Amino acid sequence: MSGFSYGDCMLSGMTANENAGILQPFHVGYVLIPEFSMLALSSAIEPLRSVNRLLGGNHYRWSIVGTEEGPVPASNGLEIQADFDLDNAPSCDLTIIVASLELAKYDNKRLLRHIRKLRRQDKMIGAISNGALLLAAAGVLDNRRVTTHWERLETLADSFPNVIACTDLFCIDGKIFTAAGGASSMDMMLELIARREGPSVAKDVAEQFLHGELRPGHVSQRSDIGWRYGLHDKRLERVIRVMDENLSSPVTVAHLAKLAGLSQRQLERKFLAALNETPSRFYLNLRLARARERLLATTESLETVAETTGFSSQAHFSRAFKSWSGVSPKAIRKGYDGHCVG
Repeated sequence: MSGFSYGDCMLSGMTANENAGILQPFHVGYVLIPEFSMLALSSAIEPLRSVNRLLGGNHYRWSIVGTEEGPVPASNGLEIQADFDLDNAPSCDLTIIVASLELAKYDNKRLLRHIRKLRRQDKMIGAISNGALLLAAAGVLDNRRVTTHWERLETLADSFPNVIACTDLFCIDGKIFTAAGGASSMDMMLELIARREGPSVAKDVAEQFLHGELRPGHVSQRSDIGWRYGLHDKRLERVIRVMDENLSSPVTVAHLAKLAGLSQRQLERKFLAALNETPSRFYLNLRLARARERLLATTESLETVAETTGFSSQAHFSRAFKSWSGVSPKAIRKGYDGHCVG
């Protein structure tokens, strides 16, 4: 089976056993972080199983690694058995850190050392969802194009300024593989398969999972605004896009109307007709929804969350949030059970 290089990453059909001179399956190690996404893990493994089935033989193999041996809980409450811990993890061609949205309480220096060791060995390293934050913390992502789940992209960019954070579904930069999470894990693995086995094999695998057309990495994680809100007016789409890009420093409705080429009254009528909300109420809901995401996904202070979502004070934010959600920001954090998606 032929192979070719991509950047500094050799992607051959099988990997050679230098001592025996024989070809071995391409070996992927999945390092599970507690509360990982089951969907993301399955989406990253199943394409490899499908290649083996379609081509016959063991072209790929995989291992499950935990920070400790034994069961690792997923975000849905189910558990996956880790057959290896970091100290006895097998040597893999590609090691992928699988994490989900809840990393605030996770701190494992052994894992960071393990990641750095793999990088020193010039191994291929990957991350799914917020596993990219762990790679960044290990210092292996400087000057690399990487992605993570859209809820944590801002955190990645702010915390690690030397990392090139992208909104892409997945990024492959040399020997660094990152996927945003969820179904994008399959997109990244399909790209890997296409580069190793050829596009036709990747398309056959995608068809097995009713996946549809192969999605390139540069596709944005967030769905099209018109599709998301059922809009047919490009002017409203543009207004909502500007709102979404200015959550920390809200712009006035008058300015939004001017951008859309409408009077303020015309914009209000169009919002009410299409979304059953005024522009100001819709904008406030966007900001509060983002605040909720940050409350659940970060350990930022309430003051910081308020500031990054455009509120003049913590008190103003707390009142608006409780009116919107029915509970206070503190209660959201206190009652959160840690289960999440992504």
